[in-house]
Amino acid sequence: MKRIYLIIFLYLTVSSCDVIEQEPIDSVSTQVLFTRESDANAAIIGTYRHLANLGSNYIYFAELPTKNSKGNALNRQFEQLNNLIIVADNSQFTGLWDQQFVLINSANVVIKNVPKIPGMSDAAKNSVIAEARFLRAFTYFNLIRYFGAVPLVTEPTESPDVAALQISRTPVADVYTQIIADLDFAKLNLPETHTGLGRTARATKAAAYALGARIHLTRKNYALAIADANQVASRKGETLSVAYANLFLTKNSAESIFEINYDTQLQNNLATTFLPGSLSGTRTIEVNNDIFNAYETGDLRKDATYGFANAANYMKKYSRGGTRDDNIIVFRIAEVMLAKAEALAETSYPSADALKLLNEVRRRAGLAAINPATLAAFRTALYKERRLELCFEGHEWHDIVRTGRLQAVLGITDNNKSIWPVPSVELARNPKLLPQNPGY
Repeated sequence: MKRIYLIIFLYLTVSSCDVIEQEPIDSVSTQVLFTRESDANAAIIGTYRHLANLGSNYIYFAELPTKNSKGNALNRQFEQLNNLIIVADNSQFTGLWDQQFVLINSANVVIKNVPKIPGMSDAAKNSVIAEARFLRAFTYFNLIRYFGAVPLVTEPTESPDVAALQISRTPVADVYTQIIADLDFAKLNLPETHTGLGRTARATKAAAYALGARIHLTRKNYALAIADANQVASRKGETLSVAYANLFLTKNSAESIFEINYDTQLQNNLATTFLPGSLSGTRTIEVNNDIFNAYETGDLRKDATYGFANAANYMKKYSRGGTRDDNIIVFRIAEVMLAKAEALAETSYPSADALKLLNEVRRRAGLAAINPATLAAFRTALYKERRLELCFEGHEWHDIVRTGRLQAVLGITDNNKSIWPVPSVELARNPKLLPQNPGY
């Protein structure tokens, strides 16, 4: 694992959008930092800053191996992944691994030190700790979906000693046990809302239940997925009232549950990566015609998702090429509705409730209701709706893997390829990560 020291940079100034300014206070130790309630808030904002650093990779890695996108020669590592050449020395994997463990370490610092702050109420402490535990659960869930067994670290890395930093991988089942424990704490202690323009930039109860629905659906715990989706519905409803294009043109819309917020000081590369040169981009990732041709006639999502310039289609959910401050939507109502619809159908089909949710997504897209006669037909319809509704938002690879469609969709016959290799750089740093994942 990457060498992470307890001396950390925490960003203490919060903008109106609940994202942090970029000027750090250098070399502040946790022993000095955690003395006032305001320190707890500064520390958790620092952890969200690490989430913002991860943001672009959260999107890229779930889209590049799929038929949604095409990586080109402008980025050889992207092109390699797009061609399903998955190798341990792809430097992009190292970045994905490192960013997530830095985020986890920052969350661990908050979880360990906030309880020690004098004069801060238990409720206030638990609220901040719940945010950190939500972020840790979210990050570990992403790690095991990509890499399988990973080191489970729940204490801050406090020693620069190499031996202390070399930690073995933990079985996936045990990592899930910690994820669920963190999530349960978050559900209990997160606030219902945050105030300010960036109200969805910090975790709430709805975000915790949305994460729960995603996790339980992945693990095929359908009753739990339905229960968590119902908790989201009780807070956010199950009617889609925002025009599809406005989900992305307007930050923190009414349908958003949790977003990674960016501004002109804290930027991401998404628009630059997807837009053509005439719109201040490089189009390093192109649109695959497979998804462009998958829309039904009249689907309003198509024009909201794609434009045409420089002789080719481009993806425009991230459109702020000049300012590079597009938010990343991590959870929104439509995803939770589709997760619930899938869980209901897998529990018992035909299901009027599952059809109602699926058709609400289609209604907002300008499409007629459908009524698949069999579970197999419903699955086909639902997987298509998930793909078109949620494309370029960080879902497609994970959806293909969790539904067992690697061969059917991508032609991958080796199930070992459902998880990726531990980066070779990490294996060199930490031999305890061996053995490498099967098939690599």
